[in-house]
Amino acid sequence: MPQDEEYLTGSNRNTNTMTISELPGKPFGIVLEFAIFLIMMGLTLSGTAIRNVLLYRTCVHSLHHDMDECRGFLSPVKTNDTNDLEEEVQKYVTYVSTVITVIESLGPAFLSLFLGVWSDTHGRKPLIVWPLFGISISSMLTVIFSIMGNLGPWWLVVTSIPFSVTGGIRVLITGIYCYLSDVTTTGMRSFRMTMMEIAVSAGSVVGSLISSYVLKAVGNVYLLLIAATLFVIAYAVTNIQLQESLTGAVQGTLSSVFDYLLIKEMITECFKRRPNNLRTQLLLLTFANSLNVFIMYGMSGIEYMYTREKLHWALEDFTQFSAASVLISFLGSFVGVTVIQKYLRVNDLAFSIISFLSSAGEYIVKAFAVLSWHMYLSAGVTVFGSLSSPLIRSYLTKILPVEDIAKVFALMCAIEGIYPLIAPVIFNTLYNVTLTTFPGAVCLLTSAINVSCIVMLLFVAFFRWKTHTTPYQTISVNSNDDNEAE
Repeated sequence: MPQDEEYLTGSNRNTNTMTISELPGKPFGIVLEFAIFLIMMGLTLSGTAIRNVLLYRTCVHSLHHDMDECRGFLSPVKTNDTNDLEEEVQKYVTYVSTVITVIESLGPAFLSLFLGVWSDTHGRKPLIVWPLFGISISSMLTVIFSIMGNLGPWWLVVTSIPFSVTGGIRVLITGIYCYLSDVTTTGMRSFRMTMMEIAVSAGSVVGSLISSYVLKAVGNVYLLLIAATLFVIAYAVTNIQLQESLTGAVQGTLSSVFDYLLIKEMITECFKRRPNNLRTQLLLLTFANSLNVFIMYGMSGIEYMYTREKLHWALEDFTQFSAASVLISFLGSFVGVTVIQKYLRVNDLAFSIISFLSSAGEYIVKAFAVLSWHMYLSAGVTVFGSLSSPLIRSYLTKILPVEDIAKVFALMCAIEGIYPLIAPVIFNTLYNVTLTTFPGAVCLLTSAINVSCIVMLLFVAFFRWKTHTTPYQTISVNSNDDNEAE
């Protein structure tokens, strides 16, 4: 299939790494989708339970309240027993959560400076397998933490270290998208990357739907043990079944990762001058996509506490809403890519703008929600909200030379590693300051960030219009030449 977008061309590469050819197309496989489905199901299944345990341990060990007085935090059903403690406990928990988020971000931010260029020589599979191994170890430590009731909330920080030093979720996502870029044709790339997002959504839906029921049935420890088992299965299946996407990949060593020349090459290629404002376009797309992560880390944990405080929701209420929200997002993503893009020929850039607009509307509704159905209305507004990330990445792969894709994705990962260090501080501080006056302020901030992303993409669209480029072909799901490797 011909390449319909011009490449971002520039000066000749000056590199000490070899260029690896792409793996020849093979039949469509679902190893990656299956693994990411299990990971997201495990994270969602255990996430709210971990937050409840954290609230309880904070109440007992850090704030020194009576165990019976704090026991309501462990219940999947909201009770009035903890109403007098909610504000005090939530404020302390935000500090613990911030430290955990910073720890989880440091490793990926540092490693991403090296791994993009490194993977051009040593392959994409390590970028996928290493984080899966790390999350398996971290989940086992979390099980131990939940068993040992005498441990305070700060011990939860230790459990995040293995996942962080093996790359975390950011390196995992970078590896997956680099892999998909290697093994898909241009016409199928948007579809396949969106299918990956759908796998994420499906795992989240299943985890959200069953988490409260599993928690009621087996309790915190066994629920976390089930999640750990899912992570181990994902690691084992991927390590055994996933083929390397690059032919001739050389097995790397730890010393080969930490080579400063890899950083130099990434920076040189990503920031070199390009004609027709193409460097500016590249950076705008990278920053706009990375702000999704800024929002994700900023709102992580806050939304659950926001609904507890403002709408008096229990864990079961929140998980049901989360499942409905992700299900709507799942349907929106599938219909958007397979129907709207295919038949209305809306390109990746235009649809990304629609996606950010959808997300901006979602958080405006949430900011002023006073009834439960308002939250469900926000889920309907953001029907296309999850499409921006895969479509921007897909768009980048269509305008970048093959040898630059991993470097740009690594730059994106590095930026995404910095944002989590800043976002929790900003969001948690704002939430604590406005908790008793207008807790929806964090939602308005999120909406404003989405609007800024729309502005960035409009500038990119303007630059593309100025260069009079021909719109590239949208996906064709039934194309005969779209055989892919897994």
